Amino acid sequence: MVQKLRQQKLDATKQRRKTQRELEKVSSLNRKSSSGLISLQRRLEDTRENLVDINAEFNQIVARKESLERLIRAAHERLKQETESKEQAEIDLGNAETDEEKQAATELLNQANEKIQDLRSEIKQRESALQKLAPEIEAHKKSKSKASQQIHKQTQAKPALVGLVKKSGMAKESLKRKVSAAEKREASINRTLKKASERLEEVVAKKRRQAAKKAAQKRAARKRSLALKKAARKRMLTLKRKTKKSKIKKRSKSKEAAKKHKRKPKKSRR
Repeated sequence: MVQKLRQQKLDATKQRRKTQRELEKVSSLNRKSSSGLISLQRRLEDTRENLVDINAEFNQIVARKESLERLIRAAHERLKQETESKEQAEIDLGNAETDEEKQAATELLNQANEKIQDLRSEIKQRESALQKLAPEIEAHKKSKSKASQQIHKQTQAKPALVGLVKKSGMAKESLKRKVSAAEKREASINRTLKKASERLEEVVAKKRRQAAKKAAQKRAARKRSLALKKAARKRMLTLKRKTKKSKIKKRSKSKEAAKKHKRKPKKSRR
C-alpha cells in the first residue's frame, strides 16, 4: 500500500511539474503575444498619424502646385494679351503720321515689352518652382504608399495576434486549473501516504516489540531451562556424593563387622 502510494506521489509530482512547465510556456506566449499586440497597436496608431501628416503635407504641396499652375496659366494669358498689345502698338507705330501718334505708339510698345519681359520672368520662376515640387510630390506619394502598406500589413496581422492572445489566455486559465487540481491531488496523496506510513511504522514498531518480547521470553525460558538443568545436575551430583558416602559407610561397616567376627573365639566341640 505504502509503495503504491509512493509511486502515485511520484506520478502526481511528475504530472504537476509537467503541467507547470506547460503553464510557464503558455504564460510566456501569452505575455509575448499581448506585448506584441500592444506594440502592433502602437505602431499602427503611429503609422496612421504619420499618414495623416504625410497627407496634410501632400495636400499642401498639391495646393501649391495647383496654385502655381493657375498662376502660370494666367501669366500665359496675360502674355498673350501683352503680345497682341505689342503687335498692335507696332502696327500703330508703323501707321503713325504725326509725332504725337508715334510717341503714343512708342510708349505703348515699350510698356508692352516691359510687361512681356516681366511675365516671361514670372512664368520662368513659377515653372522652376513647379519643377522643384515634382520630386517632393513623388517622395510624398512613395511615403503615402509605404505608410498605407504598413497599415494594411499591420491591420492584417492584428487579428492573428488577437486570436493568439485569446487562445493562449484560455489555455493559460485551463492550465492554471489543471495545476491547481494536480497540486490538490498531490497534497491528498501526501496526506494519505503520511497516514499510511505512520500506520506502517506503528505496525512495524508493534512487530518489533512483539519480536523483542518473544526473544526476551525465549531468553528467559532458556535461562530457566539452564537453571533447571544446572539444579538437576547439582542434585544429581549431590545424590551421587550421598550414594557414594553411603556405599563407603556400608563398606566400612562391613569391614568392621568382619573384623569383629574374626576377633570372637571359637567354641569347642564336645
